[in-house]
Amino acid sequence: MTPSPDRPTPAAGRASGLRGVVRSSPLGPVLRPAVRAVRGARRALARGLVRAGSRLDRGALPPPSGPPPSSWGTVPLVHRPRPTPVAFPEAPPLPPLVERPMDVVRTLLPEAPRGAFDVALFERLNAEYADRPLVPEPRRYDHEAMIESAVGRLRGVHRAIDLAGRTVLEVGCGGGYEVWLAAHALGADAWGVDVAERRAWPALVGPRVHLQVADLATGSPFPPGTFDRAMSFTVWEHVEHPYRMLVETHRALRPGGLFWMKANLHRGPQASHLYRHIAFPFPHLLFSDDVISEALARKGVEVSGAAWVNRLTWAQYEDYFRAIGFRVLALRFRETPLDEAFYERFRDVLGRYPRWELSRDFFEVVLEKVDPPAAAGPAPAR
Repeated sequence: MTPSPDRPTPAAGRASGLRGVVRSSPLGPVLRPAVRAVRGARRALARGLVRAGSRLDRGALPPPSGPPPSSWGTVPLVHRPRPTPVAFPEAPPLPPLVERPMDVVRTLLPEAPRGAFDVALFERLNAEYADRPLVPEPRRYDHEAMIESAVGRLRGVHRAIDLAGRTVLEVGCGGGYEVWLAAHALGADAWGVDVAERRAWPALVGPRVHLQVADLATGSPFPPGTFDRAMSFTVWEHVEHPYRMLVETHRALRPGGLFWMKANLHRGPQASHLYRHIAFPFPHLLFSDDVISEALARKGVEVSGAAWVNRLTWAQYEDYFRAIGFRVLALRFRETPLDEAFYERFRDVLGRYPRWELSRDFFEVVLEKVDPPAAAGPAPAR
């Protein structure tokens, strides 16, 4: 039977009656907070039931696309000590009143700030280090040098992960010479992807040499489990979506597949990638991209700044590997000894970073695809 519009339902009558009793009672001021607390608990219970229902149906939703907050995602978000601490006072004591309490009266910081990190300082440092450059013999990109480099690279990678007769992917293949050698020297079915096609490609492609323009982070052309092996040489520091590209590389490998990877670390002395034109260490940590581009433009070199896209540390790579489902099988760092005099001279900037990170230019790591990701186990010591 539908209630009459001018006649309250029994539930409404009960609610109205309860409110009326509370309002008219001399104990109203005491009862009202209790009634509000009951209503709040009832609403919280309803919200909890809704959330529980959504969790039960979560299997129908696609998996999250982003990384977990960290590889320590199983650790509770809040720590509750046992036994429970004593309650914080409802009316805590108040400190004495001080006018303008944040005025500085003494400091350990230098009284006068350092001079500007400008083009003039950049040019002085470059002249100072001209006879002892950070990288005395930078890599060349002529045909002979590319072949020599590719042979050395492939020999080392093959020794580490065995490319012979495998299906191999190179992520960021550049000129394609490593892919060509993997096919012709080791009998691999070799594939290379890069975001830009190079002039050498048409001369290199063949039945077992495949070179393709693709960005794995935004649209991988490969089905899951396509490759036995993957490799990459100093590419990841230039990638806009490094986590996503690691996910797609993991996806493209077969279970148990191996991935040899070398990447430049942002806090190392060579990380600007501009050591053909900049003789001193750490220009990317000391100078803005605008200063770097202006200083080099005066020498006839057109750049937009240090050649960096992301600034991942080794700790971030390590977390990503573990979260995605890679097990670290081998790891080494390529280091440049820290220039102590330079460090002391610019300690106010360089001292913001751990000293051991300032000597690490590159890491080389061998990763194994592990399913499920949790089986990747603990990461190596940092």
